[in-house]
Amino acid sequence: MIKEDRDEIIVKGLFLALILFLSTLVNLLIQQDIQHLKIVSISLIPIIIGYCLLGMFIRWMVYRNALRREGPNIFSGSAIIYWIFMFSIIIMVCASFIPQFIRDTITVNVAALLLVWLLNYLYLKNIAKELNSDLEYYCRVLVEDLPRKPQTEDMFMEEIENYCKKANLSLEIIEYGIPAKIKMNNTLYMVKSGQYYTIMEGTVYTLEFHNMISSQMNKAN
Repeated sequence: MIKEDRDEIIVKGLFLALILFLSTLVNLLIQQDIQHLKIVSISLIPIIIGYCLLGMFIRWMVYRNALRREGPNIFSGSAIIYWIFMFSIIIMVCASFIPQFIRDTITVNVAALLLVWLLNYLYLKNIAKELNSDLEYYCRVLVEDLPRKPQTEDMFMEEIENYCKKANLSLEIIEYGIPAKIKMNNTLYMVKSGQYYTIMEGTVYTLEFHNMISSQMNKAN
């Protein structure tokens, strides 16, 4: 981990901790829960430290997940649906053993996290829309599931050829290898090896066809 990444984890983690702490505080003020407000004021420093550690841990998990996108990830693809279902059951079972105040706090913090991520998603979506507003085409990615992982470059290219034959597409190989640069029906693609995980099928290996027309138009401009 480089210094810039570490600094980003700390800064964004502390900012996230501030949001979570304020959400808890606002919830107590709205409910006029004087008893727990007194508890928070007495244990203010340990609570703030706990939130800071939690915020940095969440940011570290986001950073770690970003590093592992190219490798096996049991939380990617449709597997996330199963994990949400299982976590929901676990949370509901554990909730009966947790005091009401803690349950309310967790609920408010989770709601705050979802709001932050939603706003971040909308912000990034708006930025992406502005960056692509002058392009005639948007960059598209086509994903094709494979029955097995290509172990060599020859097997990888063979899977590309099989897909083109199955879809009745013309194929012109520009760069041989993993990744490969090809033309399908005179459209330029970068083909990469990908994978996702499902509970029922395990790891599913894929071909990712990245449409490169947008990048070409950017260079031309």
